[in-house]
Amino acid sequence: QPGLSVGVVYDQELVWAQGFGYASVEEEIAATPQTVYRIASITKLFTSTAHLQLRDAGKLQLDDPITRHIPWFKVQHRYPDAPPITIRHLITHTSGLPREAAFPYWTTSEFPTREQVQEALAEQETILPTETAWKYSNLAVTLAGEIVAAVSGQDYAEYVQEHILNPLEMDSTFVNTIDAEHPSLAAAYGRRMTDGSREMSPFTDCQGITPAANMATTVEDLARFAMLQFRDGPAEGEQILKGSTLREMHRVHWLAPNWQMGWGLGFRVERDSTKGRTYIGHGGSVKGYLTQLTISLVDKIAVVVLT
Repeated sequence: QPGLSVGVVYDQELVWAQGFGYASVEEEIAATPQTVYRIASITKLFTSTAHLQLRDAGKLQLDDPITRHIPWFKVQHRYPDAPPITIRHLITHTSGLPREAAFPYWTTSEFPTREQVQEALAEQETILPTETAWKYSNLAVTLAGEIVAAVSGQDYAEYVQEHILNPLEMDSTFVNTIDAEHPSLAAAYGRRMTDGSREMSPFTDCQGITPAANMATTVEDLARFAMLQFRDGPAEGEQILKGSTLREMHRVHWLAPNWQMGWGLGFRVERDSTKGRTYIGHGGSVKGYLTQLTISLVDKIAVVVLT
């Protein structure tokens, strides 16, 4: 069977990690906690973390209109009287923007460049008035990544590498597209067919959509990011955000009408009313990979599942 790698974090320790099945069925390479998987939308947590670092450094405010930082942003406004789109709207999925840039990349596996995403904006229009409803948007978080680059003066991938991955010692994590032939990368498989077989999924490079969907990592590395969420104190070294800022990210900034789900700054916030529990985290899905990070802040427990 295709591989599954799982880890359980308690506070500052990866207390259990295991691989099941094969990272490559054909080559019979076992899946392990060191196997690399594409994590797709879990990338969004790193984009949001970058924004809060830049906010704490005084380089932006979450309620800045996005045109203050990316003046090239021009889209057709179906609701011209709606409030201007801000950074906070982008990372809480309340911008009213379309779900995707103007290309069928999830179907074709051919992703646009940054330049193509920008050029196509003029043909796109807002779907909802700003902050009236939650609408998940890869386009919004892609734009958030462009703001990270504009404000920091660094390429998005360079910024995340230098200010997040290096201090957390996430040495097996990739922002730019991992080499398809990388020896640690789990092979990408499609769904199981009726005869039990699975086809290989096409390899993807998210290119211009990188800040929303492109990263790849291991259970051991993502566990380090999970451990950060339980820490407190001032920002220094591997404490890349101060504790009060982490709590701000974890809090609900948008609440669903049923009060069972909300969104923090980047984080999905979910309420399990049967158990009286609240969880934060994010999932990811790109052809061949399905991933999940779930965190219980009260218990200081996190679970990483990469498939």
